Amino acid sequence: MNEATVLTLPPSGRSAAAARRTVEQALENANLGGLLDEALLLVTELVTNAIVHAGTDIELRIITSERGLRVEVVDRSPGSLPVIRPAPAETREGGRGVFLLDALATEWGTRHFGEGKSVWFELGPARNAASGLIRTSPADTTDRPPPPLDWLVGLPADLEQQISSAQLIGELVHRLVEAFGLDAGWLLAQGAQDDAGWELVAASDPAVEAPDGDRVRRIAQSGPLGVMPGDPGGFVLPLRARTGLFGALVLTGPETLSTEQVAVARLVGDRISVVLRDDRAQATQLRSRGSLALLAEASEMFAGTLDVQLALTLATQFVVPRFAAWSAVCTTYEDSPRVVAVAHTDETRLAGLRVAMSSTEGQALTDRLVRELPGKRTLLVPSAELPPDLGDDASGDVLVLPLVARGRLLGLILVGRPTGSGYGADDVSVLTDLARRAALAVDNARLYEERSSIAKALQASLLPPTLPTAPGLDLGGRYAAAGEGNEVGGDFYDVFSLPSGGWGVAIGDVCGKGPEAAAITGMARDVLRLLVRDGAAPPAALQRLNECILELGDRGRFCTAALGVVVPVPAGLRVRLSSAGHPPPVLVDAAGDARFVGSSGTLLGVVPDIELSEDELVLAPGEALVFYTDGVTERRSGADMFGEARLLECVRAAAGRTADLVAGHLESDVRRFGAGPSRDDLAVLVIRCTAVAAPEPRAPKQPVGAPG
Repeated sequence: MNEATVLTLPPSGRSAAAARRTVEQALENANLGGLLDEALLLVTELVTNAIVHAGTDIELRIITSERGLRVEVVDRSPGSLPVIRPAPAETREGGRGVFLLDALATEWGTRHFGEGKSVWFELGPARNAASGLIRTSPADTTDRPPPPLDWLVGLPADLEQQISSAQLIGELVHRLVEAFGLDAGWLLAQGAQDDAGWELVAASDPAVEAPDGDRVRRIAQSGPLGVMPGDPGGFVLPLRARTGLFGALVLTGPETLSTEQVAVARLVGDRISVVLRDDRAQATQLRSRGSLALLAEASEMFAGTLDVQLALTLATQFVVPRFAAWSAVCTTYEDSPRVVAVAHTDETRLAGLRVAMSSTEGQALTDRLVRELPGKRTLLVPSAELPPDLGDDASGDVLVLPLVARGRLLGLILVGRPTGSGYGADDVSVLTDLARRAALAVDNARLYEERSSIAKALQASLLPPTLPTAPGLDLGGRYAAAGEGNEVGGDFYDVFSLPSGGWGVAIGDVCGKGPEAAAITGMARDVLRLLVRDGAAPPAALQRLNECILELGDRGRFCTAALGVVVPVPAGLRVRLSSAGHPPPVLVDAAGDARFVGSSGTLLGVVPDIELSEDELVLAPGEALVFYTDGVTERRSGADMFGEARLLECVRAAAGRTADLVAGHLESDVRRFGAGPSRDDLAVLVIRCTAVAAPEPRAPKQPVGAPG
């Protein structure tokens, strides 16, 4: 048999309590006590939402039957029902009706009509009631039996798992207020962030303004039960944990509280404390996991780049949008601070952000921060001190973190949040750690770029800037240092003109890499140039170079070299060639016939007495002489080596091409042969004769030290 109840409620905070009492009475009359917990949660939320969002009289319609309970809350305000997406924050007091309905109701729905709208829900079948119903009439409570403690301090376990901690705490506050016939109750507690004040967590009557958090905290610190005078007045019950005072229950209405009521209120407060602490601990754990995951991802990304610009851009992207609305990074290791990267949640403001940071005001702010930051972990810049585009009404204070690596300030990260959004200790700690990792990545990338730049400049100084051009002579060269381009190689080649006419050509391979090898390379190149230009024959020049290397003692390194003098003759190009332990060059004609020429001698820098010979050959038009270092023949692909046979095959395939194309073809084949970077330097020099008449040779210059 169906029983119906209709109740009209005014748009006031007490209507939620009246609706709860009416639903409770209806469930008691229908012997449906097992639905009480869900019904009270849902009707409280729906009535509260109607008061907050509609502001009109509310009609509560209740129907009970053997199948369960049906409740409909009708307001007289046109428009659609507020639907919140995503789910509201845990600390929000209202706006949870739709989510609770989804979690708890058997069925639910909405109705819209010309004069208003409604939300309805059904519950059933009922579970077995865990405790008897209590009457919560605001009438005289002295004759009422005390409420069951299990009803006051908690909900059934399966129901608690379906609702949030904030909803559970709100329901416990409602029950305590109704059980004692109070006017209102609030729970205020320390905010989630360490530097936050006391915040409102739950309220039994959202229409009544909650007391000030700082005021409640001061009263709670005064004793075990504080009295709050004024409007609203009431009692303050402190909530304590091992770490000390962290919140309080505020109850208003009666002039006094009995000893039993205080004891029951403390039990409810203890239960709320456990729920709130567990919720905060879980939230902290989730934040810690998220922070660790973020820092681990940041470390991996930073470790994967040796580019300063990319590292700084990554730093801003890790900050936005997780921690801030915008972020900017300035470097300070150059002559003046420079904006390098910016990020903003609103991409349309990126250009304005960069302009603001680069403006005169932004530059002045950055200069001031560079002076003030040393020795500090962070700085907080008030919004009033920011450039115009950063200090607008929507912008809050800006957190500034230094980028410090190896004791040196490399830059600044500026973190901007909207007005009203503070910087909690947890966020500052994560941002500080992120800045530290970003600074180390930037410093590593900066040092790598500087080293690469030095290596490239030094290597360029050891090679001819351009190869000479002359009638009858075609030259081509290739060079590739081993590694990733941040070290100086030990291979070299050189081509230079001779005062007597013709050209000197040299190629060599100094043992090792780096500055030490570069020093020997530079010396060898200069010694050979000087001696050959002064008229020394190739064997004599190599002998003198050997003496110079030996004179260096422990600083010397052995090397191989091939030195030649090329002179135009009527038949083509005459080459006088001497080798000191260097691989023999390849002679290739226009038809593709290729063979090794010349004889090898003793490598340089090992013993004083070396054996050197001088070979002479003439390059006919179309023939080419290919010099190379062992980085060509010793290129590996697994256990296989490029070798001399592949070298000859490659040179034959390039026969007839220009010297530059021959050199390029050989370099490409060597690179394709093995996977990954080469472990040895590579140098190739090609001399090719073209069909032109030879000029008349000039008188040779007297060698240094020769009798006049």
